[in-house]
Amino acid sequence: MSHQKVVITGLGVVSPFGIGHHIFWESLQNGVSAARKIDTFDASQMPTQFWASVPASDDTLNEHLVQRKTGKLLTRSGKMAMIAAAEAIAQSGIDFSALQPERGAISVGAGGIGLNDPDVAAIGFDHGGWLASNNIPRDNEGAFWAAMVAHTHPLLSVKAIPNSIAAHLSMLYQIQGASTTITTACTSSSQAIGEAFHKIKYGLADAVLAGGADSMTNPSSLLSFSLLGVLSKNNAEYAAASRPFDRDRDGFLLGEGAAFFVLESLEHCRRRGAQPLAEISGFGCTSDAFRITDEPEDARGSINAMRQALREAQLNPEQIHYINAHGTSTRMNDKTETLAIKKVFGEQAYRTPVSSNKSMFGHLVAGAGAIEMAASILTLLHQVAPPTINLNNPDPECDLDYIPHSARQLNIKNIMSNSFGFGGQNSCLVVNAMM
Repeated sequence: MSHQKVVITGLGVVSPFGIGHHIFWESLQNGVSAARKIDTFDASQMPTQFWASVPASDDTLNEHLVQRKTGKLLTRSGKMAMIAAAEAIAQSGIDFSALQPERGAISVGAGGIGLNDPDVAAIGFDHGGWLASNNIPRDNEGAFWAAMVAHTHPLLSVKAIPNSIAAHLSMLYQIQGASTTITTACTSSSQAIGEAFHKIKYGLADAVLAGGADSMTNPSSLLSFSLLGVLSKNNAEYAAASRPFDRDRDGFLLGEGAAFFVLESLEHCRRRGAQPLAEISGFGCTSDAFRITDEPEDARGSINAMRQALREAQLNPEQIHYINAHGTSTRMNDKTETLAIKKVFGEQAYRTPVSSNKSMFGHLVAGAGAIEMAASILTLLHQVAPPTINLNNPDPECDLDYIPHSARQLNIKNIMSNSFGFGGQNSCLVVNAMM
């Protein structure tokens, strides 16, 4: 059975830098930090008082939707997903409705905790205020549920379900084939892209709209990640707080955003006269089978995912010219990822440039893999690797070439993009320049 080559013909981004892939790329290559002080609620008593939110209100996001009326049915992450997908489709020029119904598909990486979306999470705070203002004891269960009924939006469950994004994309673009939503924490969207890649490679679809989104810049998410102890507390120097591979790193920067892509078989792309941006050639996906938040010290899951991706891409480590690292800026992750790269690449690890986009726009959780894939594709197109900013005091255990401070012009044909998530999920993609 012959396998189809898989290409990307369109990409779209909503990032903490703004709406559109142009501002995203300009900010990345200039090493801009998207971190900002929290101003949507009083975070003065929180351990972490900054994040990397998209600089657009919900009303502004509504103005960018193809169908503004759908705004009331979408969470904030859903709105960003729809905007990013629209940009990808516009660049690709594809008409999914013209495909045979079963030949177009959707693959979305989404957060599994939709109730943490800002407009949904606010309900919990409203209920607390309602109980307090009416002097109702917290243990008055009947009054609490009366408040829930009175204050909860009737479409709450429709907005919060993880497959909401895929459903709205399907309806808008009349994509009638398989619709998949993947929720595997920080690997969600890279795994969604990988599954879309395999769907086309093995002849199950001609084109797939794939990507992911998440919106974690809200009180509930800030609280939950603070309790896990994974967020930086460097409130005094928040623009420099995300510092992957640095000796003084103390946690990650919480972000939000979306990135989507049109994946097609090369044959289908040529048939309609489209111009491919890049090719996807390898995908690896594994589980650590270890702990929910910790990675095993031997990095076995990460190593296996990277090796799987290389095998499928039929590339040797020497043929990878840049690694887009998961690089969260936590003590454990950066050390473990460095070890994994060394185990897979051997001595070549010291000759392969690596950098972490999260140093600039933070961790988008379910949307992280997709937005870092967008960065990888733009790196191929421009032949410039974005830097790891804030890397002032390298950790002796993280001793690779992390492209500190400034972007670097390189001759890049093949890129590896890593995503390693809570729950022990690991995903790795290999993307290649068009020859």
